[in-house]
Amino acid sequence: MDIKKNTAVNGTLYVLALIGTCVAQLKGWHGLEFVCKPALMIILSSWFFFNSRRVGDRFTLLIQAGLFFSLIGDVALMFTYVDDFNFIVGLGAFFIAQLCYVFAFIQNIADVDGMDGLLVSLLISFGIGTYAFFFGWDLMPHLEDGLGVPVIAYVSAIALMGMVAAFRFRRTYPRSFWLVLIGSLLFIASDSMLAWDRFRFPLNGGQVWIMITYAIAQFMIAGGALAHVLDPDQLRRKQALTT
Repeated sequence: MDIKKNTAVNGTLYVLALIGTCVAQLKGWHGLEFVCKPALMIILSSWFFFNSRRVGDRFTLLIQAGLFFSLIGDVALMFTYVDDFNFIVGLGAFFIAQLCYVFAFIQNIADVDGMDGLLVSLLISFGIGTYAFFFGWDLMPHLEDGLGVPVIAYVSAIALMGMVAAFRFRRTYPRSFWLVLIGSLLFIASDSMLAWDRFRFPLNGGQVWIMITYAIAQFMIAGGALAHVLDPDQLRRKQALTT
């Protein structure tokens, strides 16, 4: 058994890191958080890399980059209690992470011809775009000075990620599509709660729910991306093209 690739082992470590992060945030134990929160993306990135490296391409590289910038964002947000400027740094890192996911999904879409499933994709993306517009509109009056442009830019980026994920319908395998789409929606939900908790009103148990939805979202996106590149049909097709 290769521990680096094993989903059960890495999934267990991931859950333990998530539990440690949630406990640390509830108790205010910064030392525990400094260990557990970065461990989430380190474990996920390692698992994704060692499972995807033999079929590595632009798609997997972009997903890996998204996980890396998410790690930078996690680390920056841990230090907002020291200096609020770290919130902007974290926002910027996650903004880049969202764009990496967007370009990865666009790469997937560009690789597949045809218009199958376009209506479903349009309906889902319209729903996500509508939510993002009204969410941003509601949030704007409550933003602190200087945060209007970066926050709205980020809302646009994460909404775009969800909308582009919707256009993978019928352009990848169903398991990959649904994992990535649901992961993207959970990512939007997590960031929505983060924004509400910071700018609108404190949420009861907000930190825990933000972390849980975020961690599940990232795992589903990475898992869905692996399902796309490791599907036996996909591997056979790549092998046929290179022989």
